[in-house]
Amino acid sequence: MQYFSSKHNVTLVAIIVFSFTVACDKPAPTAANPVAQSAGSITLPANLLVTEQPAGAIGVIEARTAAKTGDRVAVIGRIGGSRAPFVSSRAIFTIVDQSMKSCLETDEEEHCPRPWDYCCEDKKELAKSIASIEISDVNGKPLALALESEGTFKPLMLIAVEGTLQSTEGGSFVVRAEHVYKVPNDPLASKMK
Repeated sequence: MQYFSSKHNVTLVAIIVFSFTVACDKPAPTAANPVAQSAGSITLPANLLVTEQPAGAIGVIEARTAAKTGDRVAVIGRIGGSRAPFVSSRAIFTIVDQSMKSCLETDEEEHCPRPWDYCCEDKKELAKSIASIEISDVNGKPLALALESEGTFKPLMLIAVEGTLQSTEGGSFVVRAEHVYKVPNDPLASKMK
């Protein structure tokens, strides 16, 4: 017994294809929404990198205790805090307070293939020392850009970020970056291989 005719099968396939098309949350590229363009054409905002450290930049730990959602903040730290500090397909990464020491800064350098994961530090203390940094489009959505392969930022790079604190719920500390300063003459940079 046949439940559907070929005409019904074609209609059913069309409905399924349409459903997937509608369900996809990627808007079509427009001048007002450049992030919808292919990943190869997305770049960091032209004014993101600055040549002077943001005034009053403080460590991540201090910022976590002093700032609240919506505040303008300037934080300084090293890119890291996990095996993969960069989100693979979005312009999001984590920084760690400078009081935390990577394995490159300890006597345990030899055993650690990824010193940016701060495996030598206490996990509970490390969790209190991390801030997430997101680089967003004009609509406030993180750019669809893989920063690790893009090359502007590297693990353990010392940076200062100026932006707006987005969230502190559940222990998170998310800063939407407006400006990033890459600290020059970083003594740890010479130890990176």
